[in-house]
Amino acid sequence: MSQGIKRRDYNDIESILNYRKDIIFKEHAAKLDILQDSIELLFYLTKVLNARFLDDVTAKRRSLKGPESIIPVLFERNNHYLLAAYKLACIGLNNPAYLNLRAVFEGITHMYLLHLTDREAELFYRQQLSVLTADEEKELKNRHHWLRPSRVRELLYSDKKKSQIDDFYILISNSAHPGIKNAIGDFDYNKELSSDVLSISMALAAANLLAVNETHFDRIYEEESEEIDRIISRVTEELDGFMVDIIPNHPQIKEKLNLNPGNP
Repeated sequence: MSQGIKRRDYNDIESILNYRKDIIFKEHAAKLDILQDSIELLFYLTKVLNARFLDDVTAKRRSLKGPESIIPVLFERNNHYLLAAYKLACIGLNNPAYLNLRAVFEGITHMYLLHLTDREAELFYRQQLSVLTADEEKELKNRHHWLRPSRVRELLYSDKKKSQIDDFYILISNSAHPGIKNAIGDFDYNKELSSDVLSISMALAAANLLAVNETHFDRIYEEESEEIDRIISRVTEELDGFMVDIIPNHPQIKEKLNLNPGNP
C-alpha cells in the first residue's frame, strides 16, 4: 500500500465484528446453543449416512441410483450453507446470512422434488449432470420452466400451504436482497434483525432434519430419529410453536410420503 494512503487497519475492522459477536452471544445465547446442537447433528448424520451408503455398495446391497443419488449431496450442501449462515449471523451480517438460508430452503425443496416426483426428478437429475438430450432440454424449458423455485413449489404444494410457502420464500429473498434503505440496517448491530435471522436459521435446520429423515428413513436408526425429534422440540419451544413446515402437501404426491409429521 502506498505510504500516502491511510485506511483502516484490518484488525480494526475485525475488532468491530468481534464486539458485535460478543453482544450477539450474550443476547441470543439460547438460539445459538440450539443452532450449534442442530449443526452438530446435521454433520453427524452426513457422516453416518455416507458410511451406510458405502456399506451398501461394498455388500452389493441396494445402492443409490438416479435422482435419489444426489439427495445426500443436497443435504450435505444445505449443512454447509447453514453453517455459513450461522457464522455470518454471529457477527451481525444478516443480509449475507439470508443468502445462504435461501439456498437451504431451495435445497430442501429439491430434496423433496427428487424424492416424490418422477419425470421432474429425472429431468432435474440429468440437468445437474449436464446430460440432457435436446428433446429433454426442450421439455424442461417449455413444460417445467427450467424447474425454477416457483415451479418446484407449484409441484410440491397446494392451497393455503402453497401461499404460506410462497410468502416465506419472498420474505427470505427480500431479506437477502434488501433495498438500500433496509440494507443500511445491516451496517450496525440490530437486536431484532439478529433474532429474526437466528430464528429462521433454527427453523430451516429443523426442516433439513425432517427432509433427510423423510428421504432416508430406512437408513436412519431409532436413536438418531429420537435426536431429530429432540432438536425439533427444542426449536419449537424456543420459537413459541413456530415452525417452517416445508413438508409437501400437493395431492398428487402427498401419498408418497413415508413420514409426514405436521402434514395436514
